Amino acid sequence: MAIQYADDESFKEQIKEGFVIVDFFSATCVPCKAFSRILEELDAELPFINIVKVNTTDYPKLGKENRIFAVPTVQFYKDGEKKFENVGVMEVEEIKEKITEFMY
Repeated sequence: MAIQYADDESFKEQIKEGFVIVDFFSATCVPCKAFSRILEELDAELPFINIVKVNTTDYPKLGKENRIFAVPTVQFYKDGEKKFENVGVMEVEEIKEKITEFMY
């Protein structure tokens, strides 16, 4: 599954089923770019993982609704319910631990 981008209309639909990793980012954020590369690596290794990216500059309403105060912020959802949130860059192994914890 390719990495998807969410907007105000599609976000709720994209997180409502299954396990989803959501990356809240800004185009001008240097740590966000580093985290994007980590997510791309994860997507290549585990293509069955749903990854949704939200640009908080383009969609500030989504940032506000999800209480995003800093980027990057990553959230893990299972069937529309937020299970975990982390502010800052996570390493691949940390993300894999969360996938194992919440996906199954």
